[in-house]
Amino acid sequence: MKSIARSKAQNVNLASMIVGTVVVAGSLLGQPLPAGSAVPMISAQASKDVQMLDLVLGKSTVVDVPVAIKRASLADPSIADAIVLSPKQIYVTGKGYGSTNLTLWGKDDQILAIFDVEVALDVARLKERFRRLLPEETNLQLVSSNDHLTLSGTISSPAKLSQALAVAEAFSPKKVINLLKIYPELPSESKTNDRDQVSIEVIRGTTVNAVKF
Repeated sequence: MKSIARSKAQNVNLASMIVGTVVVAGSLLGQPLPAGSAVPMISAQASKDVQMLDLVLGKSTVVDVPVAIKRASLADPSIADAIVLSPKQIYVTGKGYGSTNLTLWGKDDQILAIFDVEVALDVARLKERFRRLLPEETNLQLVSSNDHLTLSGTISSPAKLSQALAVAEAFSPKKVINLLKIYPELPSESKTNDRDQVSIEVIRGTTVNAVKF
């Protein structure tokens, strides 16, 4: 009973140090997630070099820390949410498009790790949809920046281009940047006319006349 009471007291103590610095109102200590959990996990390195944490809007990642932390801070609570699962695990969820910072302190009050947290579109799911709907379009490339989506590369026809843009718009309405090119290029009317015409230069003294047929 004493060990249980001591454990609860330690959890409350850790929560009191973290609530208000993890800038998520009501952050609570949860239960540590096992290694085989379906939730993605990344390992934090004990370093002052900035590390990357990429999140999808509405989805979560567990940050495993090599040593127990004393404090954690999210710079912008509108971008990400954080729940402390244990002194060595933080559950981070994407709340809004954009970027913010997650800073962790060790028990010695020294900075343990700093993360650049970026929340963006679920590009992997969109790529999978393109693979199912447009399997022959192997040179179609997708890049996400926050809530903007850029399509680049080549596509085989205007009809396929319209289909690709419609799918992309469903993921990121009015924020799709289209850099796709149709390949092979469709011949334009001006190019066709130039190719069909034959030009003959007629030289009379110093005068040059061009006759087109």
